Amino acid sequence: SSGINAEWPLRPGNKLGTKGLVAEEYAFLVKAMWSDTYRHLAPKDWKDAIGHFRPQFLDYSQKDSQEFTSFMLDALHEDLNRVKTRPPPEEFDVSNVPYKDGALKSWESYRARNDSIIVDLFQGQYRSITSCTTCGFESVTFDTFMYLTVPVGSSRTTLDTCIKNFCQSERIEWRCSKCKKMGKAIKELTVWRLPVLLVVIIKRFSYTGMWRDKISTLVDFPVGEFPVAKATTSWMSNPEEGRKYRLYGVTNHTGTLDGGHYVAAARNPLTGDWFNYDDHVIRPMRADQIKKKDAYLLFYTSCPAHQDQELLRKLHRVS
Repeated sequence: SSGINAEWPLRPGNKLGTKGLVAEEYAFLVKAMWSDTYRHLAPKDWKDAIGHFRPQFLDYSQKDSQEFTSFMLDALHEDLNRVKTRPPPEEFDVSNVPYKDGALKSWESYRARNDSIIVDLFQGQYRSITSCTTCGFESVTFDTFMYLTVPVGSSRTTLDTCIKNFCQSERIEWRCSKCKKMGKAIKELTVWRLPVLLVVIIKRFSYTGMWRDKISTLVDFPVGEFPVAKATTSWMSNPEEGRKYRLYGVTNHTGTLDGGHYVAAARNPLTGDWFNYDDHVIRPMRADQIKKKDAYLLFYTSCPAHQDQELLRKLHRVS
């Protein structure tokens, strides 16, 4: 096949991808899901395609849904990358230019090598500032991200607090590129560019030597409108960037690391109704039943309600 459609041609020759197999199987799955032909589907062929390239997902034992999601998005990106021949990576310094110009330069350089529907929808941009405490020099970089992986404490907290803690300043040992001295520096991380679809991973699992533990703290996350802008959000740094997000899916992990189970909740974008997906059992659920201490992955869309159908048409145009 030459591609899913004219806008998203497959790149079977991309050595970083799956020869188009994962993207094609995903397209078949989505088309079947929205065909009104089946009450439920078992995505076996798609799972087998992923397992072919990541054998850890071949069997049916418990796996990390975050690792699965990460590989899936990376595979779809590489299979659908519009860049036929990647140019060599650019080396440049944006520390001495306005933040807006540095961010755009970094984004354009990244897009010259990575240009897919996955980048269009899922990827945002961090701004990192490392300040030398000796001479005051600030080293500035802008890096892309696919999702926010946020820490959670031992007591009930909010999603906004979790993201603040992820972005809080830290003191590090650093060799300054200006004064050439090794010493203390302060590193500050903020979000500069927001993605259309925001994925948040709550760090439920901790590893200390041979010990593994699961953190079951309840995180109070927005289900309805979730506005993000510099004026109201401390972890945003771009004054010209702002979105209003709304939750459309949650992956919940119940049980322990050794014997757990995944259950998903998802919102129908056409009706706004929520459903609980527990293997082949699908049941309606209320919006006030969404927040649970088992929430692991959160999926947000920034589209207003009247634009949901257009987004679906763009995502699901696979025929």
